[in-house]
Amino acid sequence: MATRPTSVHHQLYGAEASAEYSEAYEEYESWPLLCATLGVSPNSTVSPAYRVPHVLVEVAADTYTRPMDPNQLAEFIQTVAGQLDELRVMHPRLAAARAEWAARTDPTASTEAA
Repeated sequence: MATRPTSVHHQLYGAEASAEYSEAYEEYESWPLLCATLGVSPNSTVSPAYRVPHVLVEVAADTYTRPMDPNQLAEFIQTVAGQLDELRVMHPRLAAARAEWAARTDPTASTEAA
């Protein structure tokens, strides 16, 4: 019995990553972050984009991108890479700010070094 392409549904899950998020201070949960899924649903009634091989990225818990083709995924990767570059720039600024804060703060007056 031959399998027709329209009867083949496929999903391939990429590696999971997570980060801690909070909607309220000090109540953190671990949520998925940038988890990719390769899929195809030939009979999808949601959108024609689901009927061809595509990638969905779970940006954060239950928040997904549109189905992306290879060019759209490359654009998304560039966007994320740009944001990672911004975070890399912020990292030494944070370290410097923390060092300056520590130098100016009386450790006996501070209740907790965050």
